Amino acid sequence: MPVLSTDARLLAVRRPSPDVLDYGLFLPGIWLACSLGISLRLIGPLFIIVPVGCCLLYAVLRRTTPPRLLSAYVGLCVFAGVLSKYQLFPTSWQSHFMAEAIPRQLVPLLGFTAVTWGSKAYFRHKFLRSENPFAGATPIIFLSLVVAPAVMYQQNVGYQGDHSIFAVIGLYGSLINNTVICYFFVLGYMFFTRDWRRYAGSIIIVAVGLSTHFIQFRILIAFVFAVLFGVPGRKLAIALVAFMVCVYGVGMTFKNEAMMKYPNEGLRLVMAADAITSAVDTYGLGIGYGKESVRFRYRIPGMPDFTFLPDPKSMTPERMLEALSNGIENSFLQSLLRTGVLGFILLCAAFFAAFPPHNIPRDLRNHAACVFALSFLGCFVNASLESPLAVVGQGFVIGYLLALRARARAVSRSL
Repeated sequence: MPVLSTDARLLAVRRPSPDVLDYGLFLPGIWLACSLGISLRLIGPLFIIVPVGCCLLYAVLRRTTPPRLLSAYVGLCVFAGVLSKYQLFPTSWQSHFMAEAIPRQLVPLLGFTAVTWGSKAYFRHKFLRSENPFAGATPIIFLSLVVAPAVMYQQNVGYQGDHSIFAVIGLYGSLINNTVICYFFVLGYMFFTRDWRRYAGSIIIVAVGLSTHFIQFRILIAFVFAVLFGVPGRKLAIALVAFMVCVYGVGMTFKNEAMMKYPNEGLRLVMAADAITSAVDTYGLGIGYGKESVRFRYRIPGMPDFTFLPDPKSMTPERMLEALSNGIENSFLQSLLRTGVLGFILLCAAFFAAFPPHNIPRDLRNHAACVFALSFLGCFVNASLESPLAVVGQGFVIGYLLALRARARAVSRSL
């Protein structure tokens, strides 16, 4: 069975001179996202330039082919955006439309695509030169776990109205830009080292699991340690996908009961059910862009009305733009809502094109499976591809997985 040669293993010792494009274009954007966390909002429209523009230019200068399936999906989304401007898509329960919301809703997806392409180019370049792609992990982990929380606390940024230091610490378990990129490197230490770094990485994720309230991170911890103790990573990743789909499928039949007992989890199920309802109402075409994807008010039998967003009549145009850009907490179902069955199939195909290949060394394969699980959980339980706060991290790890698959194919052909 063909495998990656030992000189392509991820902990290669070769340390060539710093690459100008790596340190001048790609990595600064990654460092910025890691150092700001959810305070990335501070840079506003500059997000289009750094990191998105830098990653796009980097990929072009590296002459790397863009991810084909992802490009097809983005092309469909842009086409849907053009049609949406003329309100040519059907409507389900949606009642508001703003043409100005179309580009705002598309920008995160375009950013995800650019970062994925740039990350694929970065890691392919590393593999081709037999360099260690985990080089530079220490500053990224420091920026993600120390600088970003400090910036968020200084900016009085919190979670669900809580602005205390405990809320900032709790965000270590959220799968946003800085944490996704950080845990990519932490998992690298856990799978590719046998010294103190392996134990430090284990301590980090266990400590985060004990301090955070995010269930998805605890699922990730269980996944990682199961793989470390011998469960095949690829098979477990498939089981994880099937498990989460079944949980949502069953949960949506009891969404009202879940809303009463567990409002946060229940609301996710209600949103997911609304997305499927809209897909059915629009005959599988989707609602397009410019319309809301979440209700302003939810009416649950046996409960008082749940106000998710303020009264639209009281909103300024800018606040309405923000409201219309809120995504349901599942990027896969968000694609079904916006672009229908075709968009949903293309996004799933683009995502699973990054599934770890079988013909690579075991540790490398298992690490990749954990990274895939990290990305999948982020997209399945959050609006990761609809928010600038998560698309950089998602693009970084998906680009790595795509580069790994390309490298494995190249090695197979050469044998």
